[in-house]
Amino acid sequence: MGHANLLPLDPFTRLPGMSEDRIAERVLPTILGIRAHTHGDKPFLDICGQTASFADMERISSQLAQGFRQLGVGRSDKVAILLPNCLEFVTTWFATAKLGAIEVPSNPELRGELLTHNLQSCGAQVLVTDGAALAEIAKVQDSLPLIRTLVLVGADPQSARAAGLRFDRIVTYEACLADETDFDPVDIHYSEPMAILFTSGTTGPAKGVVMSHHHCFAWTEAMARNLGYTEGDSYFCALPLFHTDAQMFGVYMPLVFGTRSTIVERFSASRFWDQVRASGATATNLLGAMAVILMRAQEAADDGANPIRICQCIPMVPDKAAFERRFDMRLVTGYGQTETSFVTLDTIEISRENSCGRPHPDWEVSVVDEHDQPVPPGTIGEIVSRPRKSWMMFSGYHGFDARTVQTLRNLWYHSGDAGYLDQDGWLYFKHRLNEAIRRRGENVSAYEVELIAEQHPAVAESAAFGVPSEFTEEEIMVVAMRKPGSSLEARDLLDHFRAHAPRHMVPRYIEITDEPLPRTPTEKISRSALKQRGTGERTLDGDPR
Repeated sequence: MGHANLLPLDPFTRLPGMSEDRIAERVLPTILGIRAHTHGDKPFLDICGQTASFADMERISSQLAQGFRQLGVGRSDKVAILLPNCLEFVTTWFATAKLGAIEVPSNPELRGELLTHNLQSCGAQVLVTDGAALAEIAKVQDSLPLIRTLVLVGADPQSARAAGLRFDRIVTYEACLADETDFDPVDIHYSEPMAILFTSGTTGPAKGVVMSHHHCFAWTEAMARNLGYTEGDSYFCALPLFHTDAQMFGVYMPLVFGTRSTIVERFSASRFWDQVRASGATATNLLGAMAVILMRAQEAADDGANPIRICQCIPMVPDKAAFERRFDMRLVTGYGQTETSFVTLDTIEISRENSCGRPHPDWEVSVVDEHDQPVPPGTIGEIVSRPRKSWMMFSGYHGFDARTVQTLRNLWYHSGDAGYLDQDGWLYFKHRLNEAIRRRGENVSAYEVELIAEQHPAVAESAAFGVPSEFTEEEIMVVAMRKPGSSLEARDLLDHFRAHAPRHMVPRYIEITDEPLPRTPTEKISRSALKQRGTGERTLDGDPR
């Protein structure tokens, strides 16, 4: 089977103000300018109750870009963002893009060495954050010599100084908007980087994925193709803005199509459908365990009384038909990673049970053995892919050149995932080849979980791995060897995680042992042996939610 039913979709060929297939226009500031002209005061974003039209976003981001320019931000400079979902997050991103600079968002729940790694490794000299993060930043500021300027959202320099922050310059977000002189735009090429988004490491620290303007646009095009999204739709997003999902689907895709988007603080099963109804949105996506959690909630008479017509679900909920009947919507799915975009997808009209879809027309997808040789249909191997067009995938891992070369060996992007293709070219995902733990839509690095565990003074060594979850995907389990003479208990280590780790890295299962952890022949801890053993009588089961 070919791609006859996966028709080419380029919003520029049919939406007002867009020229036909002009790749040069696939630059965020250009698209924002066109939408401000064609849609003006029409509603664009509603983020946690903060609203803005297309014209508002054009005006505010230009003012902010002018203010950032006064701070010394220029082409290719990095601006770190440590904010929850809020309108200021998006205006900071857009302003940075207008300067030809690069936004570098991080999870605002990161702490300690994980926070230091992201902020320091990206090379940013400017950090935009809010009052909630000041205490954690103060703890690690001595490890952040590159950051010279702090821009505060909803806080003032006095509170920052009172929290012990000593950066050279601390200014407010509002002060950066004070200069109302006309912004002199920067001519940006579609191949230039727009963002560095962090993806979890598997055997080492998190890596920053460098994403060009055209790569980011390709994400929006692939999602629109998957959903069958049109200028008559609107979008609902319950994911964080430091993620590809919320940025590319919750903001950028509605910008391209000139539609409205509603973004809430975070996913809540108890509030989800009321929030969807209030938004009036017709499209959304559910990541990780979200769909399973919604399906397991107690049924209500008005479950189907919601405006959503189409929802992308990754991974697909086990009983797709039952979900569609109960909530009166259609589900689609796909396969991709931050480094690529969706390399396979299906549609409402064309799908296959348990499959991640067929290759996107702009992508080649193959499954290979350990020598990078293609394997026959139905044979499990590593999923690899490569684009047919320029600048449609990541430009490398920032500061990790060797890892970039290794990931792109033999001119294919190596996913680290196992799967197979059937005779007709449909892709089926099986499991992860690497050490990442897939929990609630997050790729959690086992290395980083172990790093947090071993910061506890009573832990000699530890191993983190995934165990099956009733919510689909995996739960995090940690087995820790305590130091001789220590009275460390599992509950103590759980409290340590809750104090020092972001929520998505707090393990559900913890087991304490006095015995050395199992080793491989090369003296590495054998996570596979521990994973095979799984939970037992000595395992603490913490709160799974």
